[in-house]
Amino acid sequence: MMSIVVLAFSTIGLAVFSNGGVVKPEHTPNTDLSENICPDTNDIKIVHSGGETIDLSSIEIILSVNGLQVLPPYVPPYDTSVSNFTVIDSDGTLREKDDNGTYSSNHVFSLGDCIVINTNETRDPANPTKKLDLKTTDDIDMFFVDTPSKQVIQKVALQRGNKDNSGVTESVTGSNWITPYPNGTASDTSGGWISTESVNEIGDGIFTVYYPPSENDSDPNSTAQVFDFNINATEGGVSAPIHKVILKIVYSVRNVGNNSYKQLALDISVAEPENWIRVNSDKKPSMNDFDAYEIDITPYVKSIDELDKLKARVVIITDSNENTEKKAWIDFLGVHIE
Repeated sequence: MMSIVVLAFSTIGLAVFSNGGVVKPEHTPNTDLSENICPDTNDIKIVHSGGETIDLSSIEIILSVNGLQVLPPYVPPYDTSVSNFTVIDSDGTLREKDDNGTYSSNHVFSLGDCIVINTNETRDPANPTKKLDLKTTDDIDMFFVDTPSKQVIQKVALQRGNKDNSGVTESVTGSNWITPYPNGTASDTSGGWISTESVNEIGDGIFTVYYPPSENDSDPNSTAQVFDFNINATEGGVSAPIHKVILKIVYSVRNVGNNSYKQLALDISVAEPENWIRVNSDKKPSMNDFDAYEIDITPYVKSIDELDKLKARVVIITDSNENTEKKAWIDFLGVHIE
């Protein structure tokens, strides 16, 4: 055993002390990014929303469409013939390239800057003879890579194909759903569990946990799960007039004994301070699976300002006289805008 220990230590020492000693890994930038996608124009926007500044020459952006990697990866252009990668500065102006097609005069990606990638000239990985045309039914993932450290700064699901948990395309088409993740916030007063990521995708196995109060609760509406979408319509390319706004929720509840539910309601607020409007109060509970409901909230969201202030509140109340073991789960909450 002693010889084994000595051999193991010698192996470790050879790895650590060879080539001039321990190799210090490259620093990976700690940066927050926000993304959105517009299938109608094949544009993908990446906004620097906080953290460290990044050198544009040190990044690589990899797209995956329906599980297939789009090649080659997107990198800042160093050729005047490349026009599908542009940068918009934080003041809204298009950053100019020099004669060599590079951003040599301003090569950093900092707070408020926006990278715009257009996939019109990219080849479809499923059919390389055709150009890539993003569809609302596509599953699209993005990897933002720091090339010096070879580390992924952020991996994000840009779109999950507008499909419900049965795999059937949703009734709403024409754009992807906006969810509270990653820019919004979520809060729970039921004593359950909540996060914005838990309502970001349908059928991903992640959902909130909600403990409904009894009907004797002095203020049952105060027990709720609240989601602030924190939409920036201008940044997301939404402009007036707004023709239609659909709110979708996918949820399930659990019954114990013979007790049922007195109320399953969905409220919205489009003002500051909050002013809750009940937009649906007749949802039927599903005992075995998650049910999806789409609610037209266009009558309440008539301006860009109201859209930016949109919040949703789920209120579920039992008809029992005391607290029971009932639970509810929210799997998805999203907004579709036309």
